[in-house]
Amino acid sequence: MWVRNIKWVIFIVIAVILTIVGMLMFENWQRSHFNCSGEMVMEYPDIRGDISVRYVFNGSRGVAILRGQITDSHAETMPINQNVWFTFTRKDDDYFLESENVASSEGGATINPLLLRTLPDFYLKAKEPFYFSILRLNSSTWQFYTSRSPSVFCRQ
Repeated sequence: MWVRNIKWVIFIVIAVILTIVGMLMFENWQRSHFNCSGEMVMEYPDIRGDISVRYVFNGSRGVAILRGQITDSHAETMPINQNVWFTFTRKDDDYFLESENVASSEGGATINPLLLRTLPDFYLKAKEPFYFSILRLNSSTWQFYTSRSPSVFCRQ
Protein backbone atom coordinates (compact mmCIF):
# COMPACT_ATOMS: atom_id res chain seq x y z
CA MET A 1 0.00 0.00 0.00
CA TRP A 2 2.84 2.36 0.87
CA VAL A 3 4.45 1.81 -2.59
CA ARG A 4 1.12 2.56 -4.25
CA ASN A 5 0.85 5.91 -2.42
CA ILE A 6 4.39 6.86 -3.44
CA LYS A 7 3.55 6.13 -7.10
CA TRP A 8 0.50 8.42 -6.88
CA VAL A 9 2.50 11.19 -5.25
CA ILE A 10 5.20 10.92 -7.92
CA PHE A 11 2.54 10.93 -10.66
CA ILE A 12 0.86 14.04 -9.22
CA VAL A 13 4.19 15.88 -8.81
CA ILE A 14 5.17 15.08 -12.42
CA ALA A 15 1.73 16.16 -13.67
CA VAL A 16 1.98 19.49 -11.82
CA ILE A 17 5.49 20.12 -13.16
CA LEU A 18 4.43 19.32 -16.74
CA THR A 19 1.40 21.61 -16.40
CA ILE A 20 3.54 24.50 -15.16
CA VAL A 21 6.14 24.00 -17.91
CA GLY A 22 3.40 23.77 -20.55
CA MET A 23 1.73 26.97 -19.36
CA LEU A 24 5.05 28.86 -19.33
CA MET A 25 5.81 27.68 -22.87
CA PHE A 26 2.35 28.71 -24.07
CA GLU A 27 2.69 32.14 -22.44
CA ASN A 28 6.08 32.62 -24.11
CA TRP A 29 4.62 31.56 -27.48
CA GLN A 30 1.78 34.09 -27.10
CA ARG A 31 4.28 36.93 -26.68
CA SER A 32 5.56 36.42 -30.23
CA HIS A 33 2.34 35.28 -31.95
CA PHE A 34 -0.38 37.93 -31.76
CA ASN A 35 -2.05 40.68 -33.75
CA CYS A 36 -3.78 43.87 -32.76
CA SER A 37 -4.89 47.29 -34.00
CA GLY A 38 -4.57 50.75 -32.51
CA GLU A 39 -4.80 54.45 -33.25
CA MET A 40 -2.00 57.02 -33.24
CA VAL A 41 -2.63 60.75 -33.07
CA MET A 42 0.46 62.88 -33.58
CA GLU A 43 0.39 66.64 -33.16
CA TYR A 44 3.26 68.94 -34.01
CA PRO A 45 3.06 72.74 -34.31
CA ASP A 46 2.36 72.52 -38.06
CA ILE A 47 1.30 68.88 -38.61
CA ARG A 48 -1.42 66.58 -37.35
CA GLY A 49 -1.40 62.86 -38.06
CA ASP A 50 -4.34 60.50 -37.57
CA ILE A 51 -3.09 57.00 -38.26
CA SER A 52 -4.53 53.55 -37.67
CA VAL A 53 -1.90 50.85 -37.23
CA ARG A 54 -2.27 47.08 -37.27
CA TYR A 55 0.56 44.86 -36.05
CA VAL A 56 0.86 41.15 -36.77
CA PHE A 57 3.61 39.28 -34.88
CA ASN A 58 4.25 35.71 -36.04
CA GLY A 59 7.27 34.03 -34.48
CA SER A 60 10.26 36.14 -35.51
CA ARG A 61 8.55 38.02 -38.36
CA GLY A 62 5.75 40.50 -38.57
CA VAL A 63 4.01 43.23 -40.51
CA ALA A 64 2.83 46.71 -39.58
CA ILE A 65 0.00 48.18 -41.66
CA LEU A 66 -0.53 51.94 -41.40
CA ARG A 67 -3.58 53.74 -42.78
CA GLY A 68 -4.67 57.31 -42.21
CA GLN A 69 -3.76 60.85 -43.11
CA ILE A 70 -1.47 63.71 -42.23
CA THR A 71 -2.74 67.28 -42.35
CA ASP A 72 -0.35 70.23 -42.49
CA SER A 73 -0.92 73.82 -41.35
CA HIS A 74 -2.25 74.75 -44.82
CA ALA A 75 -5.05 72.15 -44.44
CA GLU A 76 -3.51 69.98 -47.14
CA THR A 77 -3.92 66.29 -46.40
CA MET A 78 -1.71 63.43 -47.40
CA PRO A 79 -2.99 59.86 -47.21
CA ILE A 80 -0.91 57.28 -45.34
CA ASN A 81 -0.84 53.79 -46.77
CA GLN A 82 2.29 51.96 -45.58
CA ASN A 83 2.97 48.24 -45.21
CA VAL A 84 6.15 47.35 -43.32
CA TRP A 85 7.40 43.77 -43.15
CA PHE A 86 9.91 43.23 -40.37
CA THR A 87 11.88 40.73 -38.34
CA PHE A 88 12.05 40.97 -34.58
CA THR A 89 13.66 39.59 -31.49
CA ARG A 90 12.30 39.85 -28.00
CA LYS A 91 13.76 40.01 -24.52
CA ASP A 92 11.01 40.00 -21.90
CA ASP A 93 8.77 43.00 -22.78
CA ASP A 94 11.36 44.65 -25.07
CA TYR A 95 10.97 44.10 -28.82
CA PHE A 96 13.76 44.88 -31.30
CA LEU A 97 12.45 45.25 -34.85
CA GLU A 98 14.20 45.74 -38.18
CA SER A 99 12.23 46.66 -41.30
CA GLU A 100 12.81 44.30 -44.22
CA ASN A 101 10.52 45.66 -46.90
CA VAL A 102 8.37 48.77 -47.05
CA ALA A 103 5.53 49.29 -49.52
CA SER A 104 3.80 52.63 -49.91
CA SER A 105 0.75 53.77 -51.84
CA GLU A 106 2.94 56.41 -53.50
CA GLY A 107 5.15 53.70 -54.96
CA GLY A 108 7.97 56.09 -55.82
CA ALA A 109 11.62 55.98 -54.86
CA THR A 110 11.45 59.26 -52.93
CA ILE A 111 9.73 59.72 -49.60
CA ASN A 112 7.45 62.70 -49.08
CA PRO A 113 9.15 65.19 -46.71
CA LEU A 114 5.93 65.41 -44.67
CA LEU A 115 6.20 61.67 -43.94
CA LEU A 116 9.87 62.00 -43.03
CA ARG A 117 8.98 64.63 -40.43
CA THR A 118 6.08 62.64 -38.98
CA LEU A 119 6.89 58.92 -38.95
CA PRO A 120 9.98 57.10 -37.68
CA ASP A 121 12.30 55.83 -40.45
CA PHE A 122 11.32 52.24 -39.57
CA TYR A 123 7.93 52.80 -41.25
CA LEU A 124 9.48 54.42 -44.34
CA LYS A 125 12.71 52.60 -45.24
CA ALA A 126 14.07 49.06 -45.32
CA LYS A 127 16.82 47.95 -42.91
CA GLU A 128 15.84 50.48 -40.24
CA PRO A 129 15.85 49.40 -36.58
CA PHE A 130 13.06 50.21 -34.16
CA TYR A 131 12.67 49.41 -30.51
CA PHE A 132 9.67 49.45 -28.23
CA SER A 133 8.31 47.76 -25.18
CA ILE A 134 5.02 45.90 -25.27
CA LEU A 135 3.10 45.46 -22.07
CA ARG A 136 0.17 43.07 -22.12
CA LEU A 137 -2.64 44.70 -20.16
CA ASN A 138 -5.23 41.92 -20.45
CA SER A 139 -6.18 39.08 -22.79
CA SER A 140 -6.96 41.40 -25.72
CA THR A 141 -5.08 44.68 -25.07
CA TRP A 142 -1.41 45.63 -25.29
CA GLN A 143 0.38 48.91 -24.71
CA PHE A 144 3.21 49.70 -27.12
CA TYR A 145 5.53 52.42 -25.85
CA THR A 146 8.90 53.96 -26.55
CA SER A 147 10.57 57.29 -26.05
CA ARG A 148 10.82 57.85 -29.83
CA SER A 149 7.17 57.59 -30.85
CA PRO A 150 3.69 57.91 -29.38
CA SER A 151 2.25 55.17 -27.23
CA VAL A 152 -0.34 52.92 -28.82
CA PHE A 153 -3.05 50.94 -27.08
CA CYS A 154 -3.49 47.95 -29.34
CA ARG A 155 -6.56 45.68 -29.25
CA GLN A 156 -7.42 42.42 -30.96
